[in-house]
Amino acid sequence: MKAIRKAAVAAVALATLGTVGLSGCGSGSKGGEAKGKDGVTNIVMWHGFSEADGKTLKKIVDNFNKSQKQYHIDAQLQPWSTIGETMVTKVTSGDGPDFVTTGADNGQGWSIDGTFQCVSDFYEDKSNETDNYLPNVVKQIQFKIDGKDEKCAVPMGYAPTTVWYNTDMWKAAGLTEKDYPKTWDEMLEVAKKLTKKDGSQYGMALSDMGWAAFMKGNGTGLYTTDGKVSINSPENKAFLEKMRAFYKGGYSKSGMDDTAARESFESGQSAMVIVGPWEDQAATDKGIKHDLFPVPSGSGSYTYPDGKKGSNTGSTGLYWWVTSQVKDEAKKKGIYAFFKYYNNHDNQVMWSLGSAYPPNNKTVTAEELAKRPLIAKVAENTDKSYIGIAGLKGGFADISATLDSVTQNTARTDDDIAASLSKASDKIQKYLDEYKAED
Repeated sequence: MKAIRKAAVAAVALATLGTVGLSGCGSGSKGGEAKGKDGVTNIVMWHGFSEADGKTLKKIVDNFNKSQKQYHIDAQLQPWSTIGETMVTKVTSGDGPDFVTTGADNGQGWSIDGTFQCVSDFYEDKSNETDNYLPNVVKQIQFKIDGKDEKCAVPMGYAPTTVWYNTDMWKAAGLTEKDYPKTWDEMLEVAKKLTKKDGSQYGMALSDMGWAAFMKGNGTGLYTTDGKVSINSPENKAFLEKMRAFYKGGYSKSGMDDTAARESFESGQSAMVIVGPWEDQAATDKGIKHDLFPVPSGSGSYTYPDGKKGSNTGSTGLYWWVTSQVKDEAKKKGIYAFFKYYNNHDNQVMWSLGSAYPPNNKTVTAEELAKRPLIAKVAENTDKSYIGIAGLKGGFADISATLDSVTQNTARTDDDIAASLSKASDKIQKYLDEYKAED
């Protein structure tokens, strides 16, 4: 349990890519039967959505509560920065949420250690319409628990990254849709065309943090799917040397995290940025005319669990997880009823239009998202998007920080890249030994 708690920050790191949590405190629900007046079963949900996505989620919850008289969902806002660790502590005492939204990375560890209970039986009931869920989204929460393959969560908000570009700058550089890059190297060349030599415009606002997907798409990744450290390789070194030259060439400002990169794009300082679908509303609010194209694939040799190679498309993968404190069958049925309701066709249209997350339900059409056509374009990238650091019981924050030290060294200094990779390899091996996926 200590190791899992140490890893709680990882879900926060993913969630905060797309949302900003506001502090919200609420009492939990005891794991036993919790009947309210008129025999209604009260169910406590924890989430961290506080902006337009929060308003949309509230509407869906309110509609669910009005749609039937058996269950009442008590949706409680919690800060993303502490939702994981608080949840573990509260669930241990039986006073936490009955279900919660968090990332697939940390969810694996909490499923293994028993903080979460898997929901394979939800998927086995065809009346829950889970055949309509996007397959790649479901694959991210299929874990081996006690030697058995289990589905341990239900899709909540899964958002692939894409390349957002300033259409005015694109046109001014003489570029058209025919110039959409098909490879990572082509994208770097496009960024060079979008850069002004006087320093007034960068081709891309590329954060020098959070490169797990890029290291997989262009090299050998950090560790293989069978748990062998792979960061210290000639392929990774060559990729980092290429990116150091890119920064030194002045095509992207260095020293930026994701927030700073977005601000650079939204202020008109940079022509492109790689980020999730929430950039659509942010750029619109700042008056930036924009469009998007897929993150181009690289020539990396890292092999994803589904056998694919080269994808640089990361994701923010949030799911609904049932906690171990739920022991009452009526409460479990109520949670499952909400899962089915949340992911049905109509509610996924509402969720996508209101939150900017692509729909989890594959029956939703682009025409139904016509009010936000770019979100429909984002959804086209779900099947080639992957969670950056996954496959372990925990340690994601530690591994992410180790990688960030390598990439920041690459972008901001002239320090030896080979030495940086060697040092990172030793650290990641330690974390792999500490956080094995299976007991």
